Amino acid sequence: MRKIRNQGIIRPKISTMPRNQSEASNQLELYKLITEKQRIKQELAFIEQRKGLLTKRLSILQTQIDTTDDNIKHFRNSESRVLPAARPKIFFETNNYKAFDIEY
Repeated sequence: MRKIRNQGIIRPKISTMPRNQSEASNQLELYKLITEKQRIKQELAFIEQRKGLLTKRLSILQTQIDTTDDNIKHFRNSESRVLPAARPKIFFETNNYKAFDIEY
């Protein structure tokens, strides 16, 4: 799993040398601002697309979890009618499953 680092605020790119104030330097500054705006818009569109894919995957996973949970309950009920004495007494609550990562 990838580590997500805290991004913080997005700082603008700066030039190391201050430019003389002229029409050309202002046009260059305008060009840099417009290209940064376009890049940020593209990144936002990518994030929205990725969010949609992740939301679809979450709904599929939730459906699969519910189906598997129902299957487990069905097997528990059918086993209790067939062999009540041989059935183990250990039960797991399926809504309490949580995944975690261990780094070593």
